[in-house]
Amino acid sequence: MKKNWTNKLLPGSVALALVVTVSACGSNNEEGSISNDGQQLSKLRLLGPANTSRFIKFDDREKYPVWTELDKMLTHAGLDPDYELVPNEQYSVVIKTRMASGSKLPDIVNISALDNTTVLNLAKQGALLDLNPLIEKYSNGNIKKMYDEEFPFAKKTTTSPDGKMYWFSSLHKKLYQDKQPAPVSLTMLIRKDWLDKLNLPVPATAEEYLQTLKIMRDKDANGNGQKDEVLLYNPGAFSESIAQWFGLGTGITAVDVENKKIVSPWYQDGVQDYFKYLQRMVKEGVLDTNLIAANSEQTQQKMIENKISSFNNYNLEMWSELNVQSGGSYLPLMPLKAVDSITPAIQIEPPYLVWEKYAITKDAKDVEAAIKFFDVVYSKEYADLLYWGIKDQTYNLDANGAKTFMNNGSDQELADKKQVQGALLFGGTVFPRIQFPNLEFELSRVPQQKADNEMKVLTYKPYYVSSNDNYLSIPDEKQLETKTKLLTNLTTYSTELATKLALGQSSLDDWDKYIAELKKLGLDQLIEIEQQLLDRYNSID
Repeated sequence: MKKNWTNKLLPGSVALALVVTVSACGSNNEEGSISNDGQQLSKLRLLGPANTSRFIKFDDREKYPVWTELDKMLTHAGLDPDYELVPNEQYSVVIKTRMASGSKLPDIVNISALDNTTVLNLAKQGALLDLNPLIEKYSNGNIKKMYDEEFPFAKKTTTSPDGKMYWFSSLHKKLYQDKQPAPVSLTMLIRKDWLDKLNLPVPATAEEYLQTLKIMRDKDANGNGQKDEVLLYNPGAFSESIAQWFGLGTGITAVDVENKKIVSPWYQDGVQDYFKYLQRMVKEGVLDTNLIAANSEQTQQKMIENKISSFNNYNLEMWSELNVQSGGSYLPLMPLKAVDSITPAIQIEPPYLVWEKYAITKDAKDVEAAIKFFDVVYSKEYADLLYWGIKDQTYNLDANGAKTFMNNGSDQELADKKQVQGALLFGGTVFPRIQFPNLEFELSRVPQQKADNEMKVLTYKPYYVSSNDNYLSIPDEKQLETKTKLLTNLTTYSTELATKLALGQSSLDDWDKYIAELKKLGLDQLIEIEQQLLDRYNSID
């Protein structure tokens, strides 16, 4: 599950200062060290972002049993890593500056903050190594086994057109009953306790949803004496789930996986009805326009104040209830009928995910040791440590031998106990996330209404995926250059236009003019390129 963050590039001198002030963890001995049993260890320098928890911190890793187990695995592989962790909010600036300088690069680096254009240009300049020959020469087989057997889909989105691979990825495969792919949905959630309090049925159509939000506001569902119960929704993007009720894709372009086709909501039948619906929500005062461009702290504060009647998020999420000071529960909705002639779609996060980027740089002094590091990461032992943690500390086995988590609570409570799985301590830092989540377990931790919703999600059609990236192959140089040039202006125009249409600041009477401008900015070209990339993805065995 992912969030989008906006990072502004600071002036070069400031960015360089950030790099200088970052503290590295571990020894600076370039020759490595000797383990307790006399084994010569190879030094590795790793650079990545720190984890984001206020309480579970990578700097405190030596206090956590899960780290002790990982450290044993690394030592057994003959590795002595030296970690340089940058505060997460500064990392985008630091990595852009560091990689642009091209000198004194670490051996292994988390380059997830860089887009594919930048990464492939760095590879072209020789700053990043092609991993395929290194894997063939030095790997103990773990990497190939993980990519070939467990995550064969990963190669389709990480292999460049010339057959080279410049980064390792975080990999995720979620199954139900060990065989059925298990997507989760991104959907609209509505306050169930308010429905119960006001004796309201669960909305079955888009119209009923709108009327329910009005009743919650007019009848003071939160009981504070004010009409301040609102919908949290950003109309600037099509990734908020009401758009899918009108049969629309999830971005300026979207992958229709079932039909192997790239679509754009701007060309789909329900798009004008969608904006008319949002205009009604704004006019009725149930959509809080002040929060359209709000940051996460502002929206979280609104949640804390017990004013959010509905918002978009994962169907199985449970953290929002924890934010409501007076307590509350949110019910995930299935897609609601909005237009008679259109079957509402659902937005899913696919069961198979490839994300984040970890590269070996030209300055790696021991590429064999770097490959050994990824052999550790791409092992079942590491995946278990990352997702489940340690038996009898973070999980145990039920009567059927299935793993179940033992610990629950806030980050602060888990930090106090020091009983956490690896993902909370080191996942996504310099360590990729290799995940085999179990849907049955996830269902056991949520209220029945959320579990029931998820079981419907498993087989619901039609659907759009939350991100195109997992279904598009890497573009060639010409495609990459064209796509990069088009995206900035297209995305800006699309976002501004969608927002103005929803707010009634732009008229639907001028629709042909808007479409002409989108075409002028290259929407058709973008669709054509992404269709080529989707076709290439589907042609790779």
